[in-house]
This record gives sequence, C-alpha cells and structure tokens, in this order.
Amino acid sequence: MRIVIFGATGKTGQHVLRRALEEGHAVTAFTRSVNKVSADNPNLNVVQGDVYDAESVAGAVEDQDAAIVALGSNGLGDKTTLTAGTKNVIEGMDRHNTQRIVVLSAVGVRESSRQNSLLTRIIANTMLRNIFADHAAQEEAVMQSSLDWTIVRAAILKDEPASGNYTASNSGKVKRINRADLADFLVKQVSDASYVKQAISVTS
Repeated sequence: MRIVIFGATGKTGQHVLRRALEEGHAVTAFTRSVNKVSADNPNLNVVQGDVYDAESVAGAVEDQDAAIVALGSNGLGDKTTLTAGTKNVIEGMDRHNTQRIVVLSAVGVRESSRQNSLLTRIIANTMLRNIFADHAAQEEAVMQSSLDWTIVRAAILKDEPASGNYTASNSGKVKRINRADLADFLVKQVSDASYVKQAISVTS
C-alpha cells in the first residue's frame, strides 16, 4: 500500500515510518527536515514541505492510498499546527480522492478525558491546555470530513523498545504506551477497518 506520513521525523513519526517500511508499504515521508531521514530504502520517498503549505501537502497526497498524520506541536504555546496541518491533509485527500486517514491524537481529548487519572487531567487542563485544545479542534475537523478516518488517542508516551503488548479500548483507565507500540497500531489501522469513523484510545 502507498502511504504518506505527515510528521515523519517527529518522535513518534520516526517509529511510524520505520514500522510502515518494515510492513512492506511504499512510504512517502513528508517533513521539513529531510536530513533526518535516511532515503536508502527503495520503498521510501522523502518529500520536503511544511504542513501549513496546502499545495505541498496536496502534492504529497497525490497517488497515495492512505495518510497517517502524526504531527506534533511546536511547544506549549502552539494552538494551531495540529488543526491547520490536518485540515490541509484532508483538503488534499479530497482533491485527489484518497479516502483512508489515520490521525494521532491524545487520551484526554473530549470524552476520553475520563480515562486519564486526576493528575493527568489537571495537567491537560493547565500546562498542556493549548495542545489539547488544538487536538480537540483537529479531531473535529477529521470527524466532519467525508474521509474514512480513524483517530488514535495515545496514552502518555514513553521511549522504550516495542513490547507488542498494548490495548485499544475506550473504557477503563489508561497509563503509558511505548512509541514503537503506538506506531505498530497506527500502521495497522491503514488496512484495518475495525475503527473506521471512530476515535479509539491506546495504552499498554
């Protein structure tokens, strides 16, 4: 399958890129920092661009079967990157008739707030309030689209080797998840219709 990954050089995006290639997909990595990607894999195409640039985003989407949006915020004060970038991806997919999109979000957005601990909810509503507001607006844009979307809400992320042990559920408390395990789940959703038109929380 031909997949374009937005945020391919981010902390999670790097794992998504690696996992997609391991699964044998033909991958286009869309990034501002092409020097962070080793293009020695014949199944990898690297495209330099900015998610705020709608035309470059649409160009990367052309001829793709699916898109994975693994964008990250540019600091605690950033209120727009996730939403603006995702809207450009949606518009590009509409233009080129690409239907499948998998979008990374966070547990704590909307109704999933109940799955977090009290301390995590407090942090989300204070220190991380801009990021969570951006995620909420991002999710709204995805849900209002006509695409075959899945929103993956990640638990608190940690950098440890893949365990292969994680759970997708919108009930019960969440804890943490390895970025590598999250990447595995994100890539699997591209060809799995189980959560189409749904938001699902993922945790170890």
